[in-house]
Order: sequence, then structure tokens, then C-alpha cells
Amino acid sequence: MSDPSFSEPSHATEHEAPPPEPVDEIVQDRQKRSKNMLIAIIAAVVVAGGGLTALIRFQDAQNQAAMSKTWSAFSRCVMGPSLDEGEVPSLRFRNVQLTAMTMSDQERMAPGSDKPWPMSCSPLGHAVHETWKSSGRTEPGGKDLGATVESLAKALREPKGHSADLSELIDATWAQAKKAEIKLTNVDGVSAPVMAKPLDAAKLGKNAPISPMAFALKAAFTDAHPAGVMRLLVEEKGIPKAPFLCNFAPKSPKVECKSLPSAVAGGHGLRLWGTAEDDSAPVVFAGERGRAGIFRADTGDKIDTMYSYGAYAQKDGSTAALGFDEQTKDLILTRRPAGGKSGRTKIDPDFRVGNFYYSTQILWDHLVLRGVTKKQERRLFVSKYSWKGDAAPSLSDIGELPEAGLIEGGADEPAHIQGCKTAQSMVMRVKGYDNDFMSFLVGGKWSAPMSPKVSDGILSCHGTEAVVTRLYPARDDKAWTTAIAQSQCNTAGCTVFDVAMEKVLKTQFDFAPREMKIDAVDLNGKLLVVWAAGERGGIRMRFAKPGEFERAADSVLFDDLVKDGQVQKLSTLFNLRLFSRDGFAILLLSTVSGVYAIRIDAEGMTTPVSVEWT
Repeated sequence: MSDPSFSEPSHATEHEAPPPEPVDEIVQDRQKRSKNMLIAIIAAVVVAGGGLTALIRFQDAQNQAAMSKTWSAFSRCVMGPSLDEGEVPSLRFRNVQLTAMTMSDQERMAPGSDKPWPMSCSPLGHAVHETWKSSGRTEPGGKDLGATVESLAKALREPKGHSADLSELIDATWAQAKKAEIKLTNVDGVSAPVMAKPLDAAKLGKNAPISPMAFALKAAFTDAHPAGVMRLLVEEKGIPKAPFLCNFAPKSPKVECKSLPSAVAGGHGLRLWGTAEDDSAPVVFAGERGRAGIFRADTGDKIDTMYSYGAYAQKDGSTAALGFDEQTKDLILTRRPAGGKSGRTKIDPDFRVGNFYYSTQILWDHLVLRGVTKKQERRLFVSKYSWKGDAAPSLSDIGELPEAGLIEGGADEPAHIQGCKTAQSMVMRVKGYDNDFMSFLVGGKWSAPMSPKVSDGILSCHGTEAVVTRLYPARDDKAWTTAIAQSQCNTAGCTVFDVAMEKVLKTQFDFAPREMKIDAVDLNGKLLVVWAAGERGGIRMRFAKPGEFERAADSVLFDDLVKDGQVQKLSTLFNLRLFSRDGFAILLLSTVSGVYAIRIDAEGMTTPVSVEWT
């Protein structure tokens, strides 16, 4: 089950009413009353015959009660509720800081206080110091509770006290309080903001990782054309069980991973360029887009060997691939029906296609071609194909494409025709020169191409809608200028939203994305963004409708500065990546402890994913 604490916004605070009288007044009043009472007590003790011993015991009890009261007020202000048995003080303070870091000064100001947290705690720390000193417990060397709490009070008064690393001072102060056997008591007064409850390396480690060794997430490849299941292919050398394939199902909290068959594993440059039914194994391309072979990922059967543009696999074993015959220079459709043999069919349309790589594609059971007719019109054509026989499919014209595709070149340039699919629709996107164009298959009918108004970016589908999300990351020196554009489309048209991290951060630029560690995707019509918030802000998530995103709250998913139960100086995170499908998203975290996955559902609830190897 999901732990809601991982995904609930952590900006809320729960301040209680201010103390009925300030702690410094309590101290002064205690001194006056003690002096008057002492005279009366001396007489009573002498009369009672208890003598000096009883007097000393009484005075110690008075001092201890005063220390308990002032310490409890300070602890409540700094930490909030009492620490659990064995809880590390610096970890609690760190979790409170994670909430407070992105709050404004006004939001951190408790009712009745004129200073934001933790500045508001500084006078209470000084009161503890004065009470300790007046009780005569000061020790030589300046390492007792009075000295450490005074140093901490000064640090809390600094403008960056809500984000600075005060771990050593916090732990030293609480250790001295424990040594002095100071008991906490119920007091009214200012309380710390509600602490965040993020995952950390130890909590992630309770689940089996995708890999116990970290690897570059850019070496993790997913489906070129997203559908219901998310597949992840890892082939990096030196990683245990690689090359392997992981399947993230739409409704399962677990992920199944399996090493690829030996016939496939011996290849190089393995990629998932094709499409597949959700309950089918995908097609794996080896070498340069299949020049070293096109294989079924489950059986290792070779479908063909050719420079390929895409493929389609069904659960029953039927497989098709679209590619280029380098000898004849023909566009080829290879089909291998279930239990049958592969057969090639030449695709020779009556219009000019140009470069096949940029103008052809196979999206599930459809062929898609972009071409120029004899009337010099650039049009988009589609056709379903059958598994029987070797007849060429009959192509249908579904509309005009106003622009030619911009060829940028390079081995990593994505195909110009991409698609996504849900149970209700299929969408294809075609790259133009300045704009992209999109067409929907809903109810068995293709819509005329239209522009989503946001070019490139990540294409995703949910229901009968398609979304393009484009991230514009900025360098560290201007990380706060990172921007996101999102176009939400259906057959009636598109709506574009622009999100500026500058407005998300609200001038708190210390928590802008660090080293471009930020990713953004659509999740069922909402914008999901995860980023490393500066050096000390943790890994944060914000999930909201794009029009409301800049005003929404964020939550802390993962604390990259906690390892082995201690706050660290250096981050445990190497990188992060987001992927989304209809109804869920997967966040990959590459850490010093390995690569882990976190599942995020359509409500924004998060769950660490446990890996099962088959």
C-alpha cells in the first residue's frame, strides 16, 4: 500500500497558541519566588530538623523543575513533538527544515511571534543557558548543556538557520540534555513546523533495487512509443544480470525483470524502437536500428536483419517490422505470423516518400507514411495490415501536412513519426519544420492533422487525449530560469500552458534544480515535476493541473543527504528520470546504493517499487 506521508504536501504547519508568559519572565519570576521561599524554607527546615541536606535537595529539585520547563519549551520550538526512543535529533531537525525551507518568512511565523522559525527559538535557547548557569551547573571547558545550547541559539538566529546544516550542534545539545537527565514536561508555546517524512537510502533499501549498482540513467531505454505497460531495457556492461528487461504494469506495485535471452544478449546497441501489445514481449533491436538483428525479447527468435524504423509484437508470437533493404533500396514490411516464417513485402506507394527513416513508421497494427503526391501536396497516409499473405497494404489519405520535416541529423535524432496508445485511442505525431502535427484514431476514425503548438518534447496519452510536455532546463548559474511547456490535446484542439520555475520557487532560488536534475511529464492531465532542490532541499515533487502548478504545494520524496541514519555532507543521488503511462508514472533514482524505482499513481500517491526477477 502507498504511504500517504510520502506524497502529502509538507508545507502545512501546526502552530499552537503562544505561551501564557514568556520563558524569560518565567526565569525572572522563578528567581524572585525562590528568594522569598528560601527564607521561609530555611526556617521550616531548621524547625523540622532536616538541616542543610534537605535544603540542598529542595534547591536541586527547584533547579531541575526550572530546567525541565525551559528545556521543554526550547525542544518543542526546535523539534516539535518529543523525539521517539532512539530517534536521531539531527534527523528530526533536518525533516523539519525540509518543510520550512520552501516556506516564506511569514509562513514560518507562529501566532504571537514576531520572528520566523527557527529564529523564534533563539530566545528560548538563551533562557535554557541562563537557567543552567543560575543553577550553578556550569562546567569547565565549555562543552556542557549551557555552552552547547547557547551556541545553537546563536546559530538559529541566523537568516539561513532554517536551511543550514546544524547537525553537529543539534546532536551535541540533545546529547548534553540527555546526560543532564532533563525530563520533558508539557508546556504551551511555539512549536516547530510539521516535519517532512521523505524516503532516504535506508528506506529505499527495504525494497529490491532494479540494480544494486548505480548506472547512468541515460543508458536505460524505454519504449519509443508509449502504451499501457512501461518497459525498461538496461544493457550497460558491468551491471548484474544485464542486459535485462523490466516490465512496469499499469496496476501492479511490483516490477518484473528478466535477463534477455542469450541470442539477444550477445548483441550491442540494444533498443526498444518498436511497439507491442501490453501483455506481449517487445521487440529488441540490435546494432544500428536492427542491422545486427531484430529479436523477440521472450524467445530470442530473430524476425529479420535490416536497418529498421519500427516493429510490432503480439502475445501469440506474431511480429512485424518495417525497414530498409540496403541492396534493393526498397521499403520493406516483414511479417511473421504466429507459428509461421518471416516474409518480406515491398511497400511501393504511388507518392514520393523521400528518406524512409524520417517519413515512415509502424505503430502497432498500422503503417504510417508521409509523402508528396503527384499534385505536389504533402499528405499523411495510414493503413492497417494483415498477417496473412504478402500483399502490400492499401494506404488511406487522412490529411494535409503543411510543413516538411526538419532534418537535424545525428545518430540520436528521434524518428519524425511517433505514437502513443491507450485502450480508447491511438495518437501519432509527425515532426514538421517549425511545428509538429498530431492525428487521433478514436472510434475507428482518424482525425485530420493539427498542431499541438509545442514542438518536440515527450508525447504521452491518457484516455482519448494526448499531451506534449517539453522541459527547458537551465544551467546551474541560472537554474531558476528552467521552464516547462505543456500542450494538452484532443480531437477538438489543443491548450498550451507555460510554467516558470522562477514563479514556482517564489524567489527562493537556493532550491532551484541542481545540475539540471529535473524532469517533467504528464500524468493523466496533470503536470508532474521532480527535481533536486539545490544543495540541501531534497528531491521534491509537485503534481497539479498545469494552470494551477505555480501555486501548488510540493512534497519531499527523497532525502539525498541521509545515509546510514546520519545527515551527510554529500548527496547520495547521481541522477533521476521520470516516465509516464496512462494512469501512473515511474521515477528512477540512481543512488550510491543502486538504482531504485518509485511508482506515482494518478492521485499523486507514491510507492517504492519492489523488483521481482523471473
